[in-house]
Amino acid sequence: MLKIRTSPDWEPEKQYAFQVLLREMLGLDFVVEWVEGRQHVLLLPDGAEWRIADGFGETGADLAEIFLSGPPFAHFDPFAFAFFMLARTEEVPFDRRDEHGRFPAEQSLAWQHDFLHRPVVNECADIVWEQLLRLGLRAERKKRAFQVTFSCDVDHPLLWWSAGDRLKTLAGALLKRRNPREAAYFLRKMFAEKKDPYDVFDEWMDFFERHNIRAQFNFMGERPRSSDCWYPLKHPFVGQLMQRIAGRGHQIGFHAGYESLDQPPVFQRELASLREVSPLPVVGGRQHYLRFSVPRTWQMWEAAGLREDSTLGYPEAEGFRCGICHDYPAFDSVQRKMLALREKPLIAMDVTLALYRRYTPAQASERLALLRKEVEKHGGDFT
Repeated sequence: MLKIRTSPDWEPEKQYAFQVLLREMLGLDFVVEWVEGRQHVLLLPDGAEWRIADGFGETGADLAEIFLSGPPFAHFDPFAFAFFMLARTEEVPFDRRDEHGRFPAEQSLAWQHDFLHRPVVNECADIVWEQLLRLGLRAERKKRAFQVTFSCDVDHPLLWWSAGDRLKTLAGALLKRRNPREAAYFLRKMFAEKKDPYDVFDEWMDFFERHNIRAQFNFMGERPRSSDCWYPLKHPFVGQLMQRIAGRGHQIGFHAGYESLDQPPVFQRELASLREVSPLPVVGGRQHYLRFSVPRTWQMWEAAGLREDSTLGYPEAEGFRCGICHDYPAFDSVQRKMLALREKPLIAMDVTLALYRRYTPAQASERLALLRKEVEKHGGDFT
């Protein structure tokens, strides 16, 4: 068992970083002795030791600069840098947000220092493991199996909820947009195929099952009709859809509405309405528009008894917002404690690739392949 000697300054933050990097990611047990000093001393069972300058309290920019310059082991603190990335501390006091109240990718250190495409926390775990092996550690590293995970946010299960909706879209195509091809498409869906254009759920589930993937479909709760996305949660189509999803072995998650970001009562009400109709336990999901506020959003999900959030990706840029390519326990930087809630960062999203980045299909495929390669290297979850 490793022994770690370090100062009691930043004690909860250090305990969390040691827990994630050593126990969760590497599978190593440890004990901590709190002593005065400005370094961590890792003691191996045979007496060998590794001394690291204590980086807690340093700025993220300083930690990133040392890391990117090819860290000398004596001067780079992988635990402090991992904590900075995982707890998203750069987002806590930030007030320059976009029109949806989101922390912009371009304001992050990962974007500014060009490492958003790298799972740097996983790289920190590699650094720790390699140095411990050099010092004579005899242990088996915890192994992770690479997997691809898909989740779909159900904003609009159907385009047409009534005959009036059908007439409205047809009139819009002909009279407003003057697009006869669009009108022909809608007519074909209405009369030849007798299928709503948005009802692609069975095709998606067929695709997932061909590739042995268990997907998650995140449904919204009851919201006002005036909301940006609204559907009658107790409509027979929605109920039958959820039953089909559950019956085919997929999962049902929660897609928290736009307004829920700053309103816990709204969040709780929407979640309760979804849980009331879902045939499966609802234990995870994602915020609508990827609206997220550190650590308040994590606090809401934890208080609701949810087990996993998967919001933390940037809407305008693919990559590793949290610097890690698999799930990890969230940390409440206000109450200074590790939460039971786990974050499963979102690495890439169709809207990001097609609309924000404006990639061609070939460019998007190439970008996804590069990210997947990084995730495979670390046995992570390509989410």
